Amino acid sequence: MPLFEYHCDPCKKDFTLLQSSDINKEETVCPDCSTPAQYKFSSFAAKVHGSIKGKAKPVTENDYPNKDVFKLPIPRLRSEL
Repeated sequence: MPLFEYHCDPCKKDFTLLQSSDINKEETVCPDCSTPAQYKFSSFAAKVHGSIKGKAKPVTENDYPNKDVFKLPIPRLRSEL
């Protein structure tokens, strides 16, 4: 069952409920004051397990087209002036 996020205007509170996906979200009420709550659209994160074919190798100095960038002096901090 998914988690749904709601907002109650009279209470000024956000809350999350674990509900079935086939419920009517407009009928959900605030658990504190029992007034109808507004459904907040929220995103989710997913983690995919497995390996990636052809893993990328670490980037080195030779991978850059302009290698002179690495020869620039290190910038000084104001505190060192």
